[in-house]
Amino acid sequence: MQLKKSVFMALALVAMGVASCDQISDGDRYLAVDDPISPGDSTGSDTTDINAPIYHSVLVEEFSGQLCVNCPAASEALEVMQEANGGPNKVIVVSIHAGRNMNLAIGVGQNPQFEGLATDFGEQLFSRYGLQSEPNAIIDRTGGVLSQPNWLTAIVNGLRRETTVALSARSSYNEADRSVTVSVMGRAKSDFTGNAHVWLTEDSIVTMQLFSSGPVIDHRFNNIFRTSATPIDGVPVTISAGEDMKEIYTTTIKLDDIWRPRHMAVVAFVDNSSGVVQAARTEVLPSE
Repeated sequence: MQLKKSVFMALALVAMGVASCDQISDGDRYLAVDDPISPGDSTGSDTTDINAPIYHSVLVEEFSGQLCVNCPAASEALEVMQEANGGPNKVIVVSIHAGRNMNLAIGVGQNPQFEGLATDFGEQLFSRYGLQSEPNAIIDRTGGVLSQPNWLTAIVNGLRRETTVALSARSSYNEADRSVTVSVMGRAKSDFTGNAHVWLTEDSIVTMQLFSSGPVIDHRFNNIFRTSATPIDGVPVTISAGEDMKEIYTTTIKLDDIWRPRHMAVVAFVDNSSGVVQAARTEVLPSE
């Protein structure tokens, strides 16, 4: 009875919110990449030549919703773009579920099969960007809100762009208290003043997604935004030109009981008035 009630509630909600779910044409769901990008160092690990180019890792803030029937195809296409252009550490995707009439709930529902993936932080971002619908994305916090057909061009252009900051993130997990300590490391070719952000994401979350054919209770979600260790505007940081790679920010985050560290990643980025200057990603439990 509880299952049927939850399904009927989902269908009722989508009837109210369907106008907020953007259509994705068949031709736009899967975009071929004729010239995959594999640019050089962006993490600061290559210090043999301080004048060597520092390439940009792209941050994609993807806005999605569990009651948006067109969002799964957009997310799948984005994962194809990601894998074709250097993988998840070069095209860093954070899937933010927001827009209240496209989501089940904020927080964990009574039925774990229907966990709501929205967060208050995601709702703040959704409002700040002036979003009205999903699927949409903000790429490197430049160029405004982009619909799905425009994602690939923005990603490829971002990967080809040189930047002045190299960035990397390190994580250390404490199993005893389920906390992860994150250190963000940076160096710069010219003085940088801006803000640092540290987010956590999770892959392989199985819960409900609505499709045009009806609800699927065991849909698998990746790159899901879980929490931010920093305020919405980030924390102020300064990186002086010419210095060796050094720690610019550190923080410790307690994991929620339902989050699985083996499936989680740290996303760190620095931005200023020009947008995201550099981004980095690492697993919460890095492979040995």
